[in-house]
Amino acid sequence: MPKFIKENLQNQEVIKKHYKKTTQQLLPHPDDRLTQKEVANLFGTTVQTIINWKKKKILPYYQIGKRPIFSKKQLTEIAAKNQFLIK
Repeated sequence: MPKFIKENLQNQEVIKKHYKKTTQQLLPHPDDRLTQKEVANLFGTTVQTIINWKKKKILPYYQIGKRPIFSKKQLTEIAAKNQFLIK
């Protein structure tokens, strides 16, 4: 195998490993993930309100495919600072 092809393959592997690491760091741990319905129950509100807060960027979320995922840890911190969000 020519040297430049071998180096290119090695670079691709390094990029893939880095991408996996950064992607995993960006998403909350599976034990920390909440759905919109779970967030609505947590805040004592409706799913539509959660969707509105998400659109207004009141609540941080992650997108996995078509479904938004929320971090319970982040939401707890936000709720502690913004008591008006909790009903």
